[in-house]
Amino acid sequence: MAVAGFEKGIKTVETLQKALGIYDYHEFHKTISALVAEGKLKPTKDGKDTNGKQPPLAKKYRVIEERRQDLGDDLIREIEMNFPLIYNRSYYKSHLEQYLDDRDWILKLCAYHNRADCPLLDEMSINERFYDIFKLEKLGSDTRIRSILRKLSIDLTDLNCYKTPEPFIYYSNKEMNAHKILIIENKDTWYTMRKLMNEGFGPFDTIIYGEGKKILSSIEEIEVHQKEYFRDSLSEYFYFGDLDDEGLNIFLMLKEKMKPMEISLWEHGYKTMLKAACAPEYWRKYKIQRSLSRHQVESALHFLSETELDNVMHRFSENLYLPQEIVNHRILRKMWG
Repeated sequence: MAVAGFEKGIKTVETLQKALGIYDYHEFHKTISALVAEGKLKPTKDGKDTNGKQPPLAKKYRVIEERRQDLGDDLIREIEMNFPLIYNRSYYKSHLEQYLDDRDWILKLCAYHNRADCPLLDEMSINERFYDIFKLEKLGSDTRIRSILRKLSIDLTDLNCYKTPEPFIYYSNKEMNAHKILIIENKDTWYTMRKLMNEGFGPFDTIIYGEGKKILSSIEEIEVHQKEYFRDSLSEYFYFGDLDDEGLNIFLMLKEKMKPMEISLWEHGYKTMLKAACAPEYWRKYKIQRSLSRHQVESALHFLSETELDNVMHRFSENLYLPQEIVNHRILRKMWG
C-alpha cells in the first residue's frame, strides 16, 4: 500500500487525504489505520491530538516509508500532460509536495484552459472569471489562488479578465466646465455636506464619497466618466478625511494616483477640526499610528503652524486621532453660512 507523502517527515491528515485521493472519510480512516499498523505512518503526540471527527484520526502523522519514486514520476507525467503550454512547469515539478496541496485548484484551472469552447476568448470581470473556473466568485483577492497563479507564471491578462473599481459616488449641484471638487472620506460627512449644498451652502460644486481606501480604486472612473469637469484641468480637487495617519496616507496615495491632476487637503476643514477639538476628550483612541513619518505628516499638513503640527504629532504618538465627524452639521452650516 502506497504512503501519501514522498519524503520522510510530518504531514497533516488533510495533506495525506488529498494525496491518497480518498474523500470518503470512513474509507480514508481504514486506509490510515492500515498504514499505521504496517509501520508506514506514526501519529504525532501518540495520537492524542485528534482531528475531531468520528472515528478520530491524529491531526498529523510522521511518514516512515521512503520516497516513492514511481508516484513522483506519475505526478511529473501529470504536470507535463495537463499543463497548457503557457504554464510554467518548473516550480511544481521540483516541489511535488506543494503540487499535491494545490492540485485540486490547478487541475480545475488546467481543465478550464483546455476547454473546447475556449471561454478565455471572452473577456470577463475578475470575480466572473473565478466563478466560471472554480464556482467560487470571491477568489480574485485570495492569497492562495494568487500564489498558485504566480507559480504558474499566469496573470490576470492570461485569464482575460478586467478589474472592477469601486462604485464612483458623487453629487454635483452645478453643470459647468470646471468644478471645485471635494473628496470626503466618511459617509456621514458626505451626506451632511450634500444636504447643505442642496440648501445653497458651501464653496464646493461637487462632492465625491471616498469610502476610506476604496477611493484609490473608484477614482479610476474619472478617466472614463461622462462628466468632463472631472477631467478638466481647471477643476480643483480637495480631500477631507479623519485626522490620523491612515486618512493622511490615503490622501498621499491619492495624490500620486491622480497625477498629473493636482489635489490638496481642504485646509479650512482641518483647521476647523483642530479648533473644534477644544478639549482632550475630543481626541479618540486609535490603533498604533506609525505608518507615516513626521516629514510626510508635515508635507500633507503644510498649512498648519509649527505649534499645531507639534500638537498633531504629539496626539499621534499617543495613538489618538480626530474623526472628521467632529465638523458636524451645525459647525459646517456656520462655516458655510
